[in-house]
Amino acid sequence: MPVVDVTFDTTLPESALRALGDLLPDVVAEGVACPEEPWEGPPQPGDIEIRFHAKSRWDVGALNCVIEVRSKLLPGRVLDKQLRADRMHAAVITAVPSIGALGLWLVLAEGAWAQ
Repeated sequence: MPVVDVTFDTTLPESALRALGDLLPDVVAEGVACPEEPWEGPPQPGDIEIRFHAKSRWDVGALNCVIEVRSKLLPGRVLDKQLRADRMHAAVITAVPSIGALGLWLVLAEGAWAQ
């Protein structure tokens, strides 16, 4: 169950944020799919949580948008984590070119999920 935080600045139009909300469930589900947790089509309720946060005037950083994807550390994700991050980044830039300077951080950690 990936948890995704999207932090954005005022340069992103509402249409770009809406596009991200539509795009990210599939991009993230495909991006973290592995033998232990395969991607089986569109995410179902409870499969992904995405939160949007506007930068405040005290935030520091030159990127227009930062997407942080947190998911469970599994053997099938470890060896190619940079490739996974690069693919998700490329998919977002391609689909939402108005996003500007984008950073995507893939965090794989031990954990447990209950719902």
